[in-house]
Amino acid sequence: MAGLIRDARKRAGVTQAYLGHQAGLSRGSIANIEAGTQAPPLYRLALIAVALKIQPAELMPPLCLDEAAGLPARHAADVAAVWAQAAKVRDSRGEG
Repeated sequence: MAGLIRDARKRAGVTQAYLGHQAGLSRGSIANIEAGTQAPPLYRLALIAVALKIQPAELMPPLCLDEAAGLPARHAADVAAVWAQAAKVRDSRGEG
């Protein structure tokens, strides 16, 4: 996830400070997230995605079935909801 966020931020042409401000985080928190030493909760990940003008699912690596099976139910449901929403957006854009 860290690399996906960093790459998306660079593509958007924004600084860590700008992204942090938009997502309600410090520049240091964004640096930690991009370094992989801090993981944002899903609601914060959604705010980061909004600031970058992308879908939250674009900031999450795809899960293999074995990986998803090991997640706690509440996390698996959150991940599934994000991917389902991303699929709807892709379908509506004709990208599916």
